[in-house]
Amino acid sequence: MSETQKIVILGGGYAGLLTAVTLQKKVHEKRAEITLVNKNDYHYLTTKIHESGAGTLDSEMVRYPISSLIDTERINFVQDEVMGIDLTKRQVLLKNGSLPYDYLVVGFGGIPQTFNIPGLEENAFFLFDFEGTEKLRNHIEKQFEEYMMDQDKSRLTFVIGGAGFTGIEFLYEMIEHIPALCRKYFIDESMVKVVCVEADDTLLKGYDPRMVNDVLASLQGVPCHFQLGLAVTSCKKGEVSFSDGSAIKTNTVIWAGGIKGNPLLKDLGFELINGRVKINKFLEVLGYKDIYVLGDASVCYSPEGKPYPPSAQIALQEGQYCGYNIACKIYGQPAKPFQYIHRGTVMSMGRKHATGVVYGNHINGRFGAFMKYVIEMRYFYMLGGVPFLFREWKKGIRNKRQIKRGERG
Repeated sequence: MSETQKIVILGGGYAGLLTAVTLQKKVHEKRAEITLVNKNDYHYLTTKIHESGAGTLDSEMVRYPISSLIDTERINFVQDEVMGIDLTKRQVLLKNGSLPYDYLVVGFGGIPQTFNIPGLEENAFFLFDFEGTEKLRNHIEKQFEEYMMDQDKSRLTFVIGGAGFTGIEFLYEMIEHIPALCRKYFIDESMVKVVCVEADDTLLKGYDPRMVNDVLASLQGVPCHFQLGLAVTSCKKGEVSFSDGSAIKTNTVIWAGGIKGNPLLKDLGFELINGRVKINKFLEVLGYKDIYVLGDASVCYSPEGKPYPPSAQIALQEGQYCGYNIACKIYGQPAKPFQYIHRGTVMSMGRKHATGVVYGNHINGRFGAFMKYVIEMRYFYMLGGVPFLFREWKKGIRNKRQIKRGERG
């Protein structure tokens, strides 16, 4: 390998971006040539797209130009689409060329888990990425607008598939935004129907029971119908069908059924678990000391041998660690194994409330929402220090004022 190491990072999400930001601080420019590849020229907050998708948050509060988040003199940003990886030639194959690498970091995430449900991929909206939620946001408002012309009740019926973390967060945002849409288009709120369907017999399966109880208590009297223990069996234009033989006429199916591995990694010979790459305690692909797979595209195990659940929290920590690990290799220093620190989980319940468990302590209500805000601010600090944190704090204040003015109006 050459003295100047070529580091290629695929994906500008949490893991990829934090790897790049860590490397630009820890490795001298003469020792490493760092390239970050992403399909779009922006980074988006996956923890906020449910708000943007429901229409309760300005989309510009979710999306950030990548050039504003990295040191462009240290990191070469390439906007392109990854088509494959040539392990023999040690090259990343792009739509518009190729890139050689000495170290490769794969952080482009997974894809939505559809369970091969007929018609779902073609006809549903996915709470997965910024582009998809922007289409959803516009589609929801269009349904209210067109209902005024054709009085088609299916336009005001919204089906959410999945009562996990993402599905429930979106549900709260949707319920909060419906009154504003009804006022705008002179529609009686009772005409709007929101249905949340879950194949398991409980919502938020696997999460702390105290969080589940908070959600159940807060949803009393809320205009939403839950159908638990019922799986989606097909989805076609204008209708979604279920495992009990029933169906609902709707123009809007919102899918929050989980993530699976990225198909780009399928044929590389890596050990896979549900399409996700199994990695070791240094976040390296088994058998490859120079390839790292992070975030939703990988499966990382605890010292007890249990897989960590994919989340933004672990992706951030993996990104920071990966930058540290590669820096250690470049400077000939031993690296410590990755150690995930689970600080807790906080789930928003609309704009003013949240529920969660932080360091074992149950939090909820307005204090829970405040802790969710603190977590977001901490991420901004990790990215750009105090200046970036202060800038985003001021932007958030302006957004809240705009929301209040809109409510008064």
